[in-house]
Amino acid sequence: TPKKKKKIQHTGTMFVSCKVSSKLPVFINKLQHLKYSTRTAAWQISSYGGLEELQFNDNVKVPVLKPKDVLVEMKAVSVNPIDVAMLGGYGNVVLNTLRQAESCSMESNVEFPLILGRDFCGKVVAKGPGVDNLKLDDIVYGVIEPHKQGSFSKLILANSSLVHRKPSNISDVEAAGVLYTGLTAWSALQITAALGLIYSRDKRVLVLGASGGVGTIAVQLLKAWEIEVVATCSEQAKELVNSLNPNLIIDYNEPDSMHDIAGAGPYDVILDAAGIPLDQINSYLPFLKTGKFSKFVTLRSPFLKNTDSLGLIPGLIQNAVDLLKSNFQSGELCKTNTIRWGFFMPIPYAVKEINKFIESGLIKPVIDSTYTFCDLPKVFEKVQQGHLRGKIIVQAESKA
Repeated sequence: TPKKKKKIQHTGTMFVSCKVSSKLPVFINKLQHLKYSTRTAAWQISSYGGLEELQFNDNVKVPVLKPKDVLVEMKAVSVNPIDVAMLGGYGNVVLNTLRQAESCSMESNVEFPLILGRDFCGKVVAKGPGVDNLKLDDIVYGVIEPHKQGSFSKLILANSSLVHRKPSNISDVEAAGVLYTGLTAWSALQITAALGLIYSRDKRVLVLGASGGVGTIAVQLLKAWEIEVVATCSEQAKELVNSLNPNLIIDYNEPDSMHDIAGAGPYDVILDAAGIPLDQINSYLPFLKTGKFSKFVTLRSPFLKNTDSLGLIPGLIQNAVDLLKSNFQSGELCKTNTIRWGFFMPIPYAVKEINKFIESGLIKPVIDSTYTFCDLPKVFEKVQQGHLRGKIIVQAESKA
């Protein structure tokens, strides 16, 4: 059968015409969308460096949707420490390898111009034909994997498996700050620490840095799983952390804090959400339970730093050496305990479980402060300074 050229009218994508076989399904015909522009505004970087690299561009091409993608009109986004680190090039070796594999390209600068930003809240304005869990006009919240174009854009492209309808009991601002830190905490506890495989009835977890973005979610996840939580924070953050309902709060600035931490133990898992220096980890290892396959999980691993400085293969080898060395030198292996590195993992089941806990009131997002989209560079400065109480959120400017 000869192929016919068929005109396709579509206000929301960059397709104008294509050749179509009468026997093949046409993806573009199945794309559901509201009216939206094929250009959008976003904060981009064209090279790695300081805050001066963040440039506002109001003429960014809207990307093509894949079958499982949704396009979201941004209401609010959050700024995470990973965004500030990526501005300086952190993780570019591993992330570029993932980008090259996904785009089938060997270009060394495949990432630029790059849009940073991981989590968001907004309205669905278009969706691919493979999306059946979301509808047009749904208010949703979601997260984007670090190697993909991010959320600091008025129109955000995301995989629908990492997007969920926003629960009615939280605001757009609160929803925008949940999933990157939420999946980081969930992955560190359930995957890295294998917490679900510990069958003890008296599970106890120590959370270092309980007042930050990951720490606040981690405490609430653990309480939702009915696990005993000991949380550390500063005196100034005690009121906030107390609202998360841990079993015990310890001020890490107190002279006897290590004695208090030891007295509240021993622990099945110690989660370092504070990012203590790697050479201080050994100070906490005696607080783990012996013979119970206990774990110390740090979110401050040298994994990406090693690949950035040494290259992909040498960096991966160095990571294996570093992790084995830390475990053997600590002497914890003979106690069946291990030091592990935790990471963000894009797990759809975790998105659903976190959403369930939010709907039932077991998780309440903690917000430090809010800014407008035009103030994004100021937010990067504040995140750089650290000592945040929850998440910083950037909102879209109100439409006139």
